Order: sequence, then C-alpha cells, then structure tokens
Amino acid sequence: MNDHIVKVMMNPIRIKIIQELGLKGKSTTKELLGACGGIAQATLYRHLNELLKNNIIQVVDENIINGIIEKVYAIKDNPTQQIAQDPSKLSRDDYLNLFNQFVISLLTDFKSYISHKDAILHITKSLGFSSNTIFLTDDELVEMMMEFRDSINKRIRNEPTPERKLRKLSNVVTTSL
Repeated sequence: MNDHIVKVMMNPIRIKIIQELGLKGKSTTKELLGACGGIAQATLYRHLNELLKNNIIQVVDENIINGIIEKVYAIKDNPTQQIAQDPSKLSRDDYLNLFNQFVISLLTDFKSYISHKDAILHITKSLGFSSNTIFLTDDELVEMMMEFRDSINKRIRNEPTPERKLRKLSNVVTTSL
C-alpha cells in the first residue's frame, strides 16, 4: 500500500470510523459522531471526506430528514468480489488497497469478538489464527485451495441454530518469489 493511504488510515479518528463501519456494515453521520465520542461534527466531516477521497469508504445511501440530506457510509467494495470480476483490471496499488481493506475487516472482526465480556473464557472454542510455512508446487497449492473451498462450500449453506454460531473464516496465501 502506498505511504499516503497508510497515513490517511492511521489516524485514531479514522480508525474508529473504519472500525464502526466494519462492525455495523453501514452508519449515518450521526451514528459515527456518537461512536467517535466527543469530536466536533466539522472534525468528523473532515475525516469522512478524507476517507471518501481516498476510496476507503463510500456513500451507500442518503436519507432526507426534515429537509436535510443525511449520508449513510460503508467501507468500500468487498475485495473478493472486485478480484473475482476481472483480476487483470486491477493494478498493484488496487491489490494493495483491497488487501488493506481485507486486513481492516479482520481487525474489526477480532475487536468485535474480543470486546465481548466472556470472550477469553471461550477463546479456545471460538477463535483461532496461525501462520504456517510450507513448500508446495503451484499444482499442490491449487489442490489445497480447492480442498479448502470444497470444505467451506459443504457448510456454507448451514442454517443458524442455537448450537451454530456465526463464524468468519478468512485465509491469506502469500508466495515468496
């Protein structure tokens, strides 16, 4: 990711805005103002404009309340959908930006989980992350990724029940050249 985007994102108020949008999916200016705790409305607008200008967030709806337009914001497009559409149309910077959005969503999900009162008591059953280094040919990597996909697809249409909790499974594969 280019240094400018990192600088844009690494502001405490902007991080809070991104986390709030990640947790809720979308939020109005009023909701974001409440989540940012005590900042001036003009300050919030300045930070929102910077995030909009750098394609980190987007306006997804507008509500008219007493003749005033209230914008509804969300984090920019889902990276997986953008990559799936036509990966050749994305530049290196596009991929870096998409990966950054992916990482933000992971951080948001983790913060949401760990914020629950009993999170630590259930952490071994509810959360896991690891990084492993393995040697694979390109064909072995494709085979392993298809196995993951098949395992996920087998369960992706599970209906919620009292025993089934919503879980998010994310993976990243990197290769040294």
